[in-house]
Amino acid sequence: MPTRVGRFLWGFAFGAITILAVLAGIGHYLDVSDPLDKVDAIVAISGDTGARVETAISLWKAGYAPVLIFSGASSDPQSASSAELMKRTALAAGVPASSIVVEGSSATTEENATNVAQIMRAQGLHTAILVTSPYHQRRAALLFTREFDAAGLAFRNHPADDPDWDPNVWWIHDDSRKLTLVELAKLGALVAGQRGV
Repeated sequence: MPTRVGRFLWGFAFGAITILAVLAGIGHYLDVSDPLDKVDAIVAISGDTGARVETAISLWKAGYAPVLIFSGASSDPQSASSAELMKRTALAAGVPASSIVVEGSSATTEENATNVAQIMRAQGLHTAILVTSPYHQRRAALLFTREFDAAGLAFRNHPADDPDWDPNVWWIHDDSRKLTLVELAKLGALVAGQRGV
């Protein structure tokens, strides 16, 4: 009997560790990051005007790029776009208006990628750092890769410093769990060929 109980406990422990490793692996798969280097522009896309814009501003102040591009529409047509709200935050943080480009029409990540690529080509910008939430970075990277490759542009991934989402324990809290599951569903739709995600 002790041997049987021991085997059960070892099996249970192994199963629990495996499940935790898989869950953490999912978080780290979404949270893709590249080494930083100086580029032509720092791009922050909408969805969260807090952590994303703060990270973009920090990168600008650290000298990684002379230009900030904020991309994102408003969920309410009567309100300022997410991109405009990010611009206001940057101005308040000391970034000059001459260093900021606002793209306020994109309602999806796919549109973010398309419209930012067009802006960069029009302004003679070739390289960028892409800033979004860590759980959103993988899907954004796939869409930006498609648009940037077609336009002859390049970018590096740099997820925002988001204190509310941890790749190692994203499933513990309701909000981060919901965000992650929604993102996984959208990522699956993208891989399956669905547009507009």
